[in-house]
Amino acid sequence: MATIAYETPDGTAEEAVDAEHITDSGKVQGVRIRLENAGFVHVPYTRLYWIRMSEDEGSVDYSSA
Repeated sequence: MATIAYETPDGTAEEAVDAEHITDSGKVQGVRIRLENAGFVHVPYTRLYWIRMSEDEGSVDYSSA
């Protein structure tokens, strides 16, 4: 599980999602977050406060690349 905090027009938002639901965004230079029932949120890096997850969840496996 990961927690992400970001700036919105109405203030600050925080979402808890599976870490695998956070990827690079193709729409903005930032991240794309897949929410359970609300589609996707695209957050530019400039509006991203932090992403917290375990060390294992944050690891990338390049062995199959």
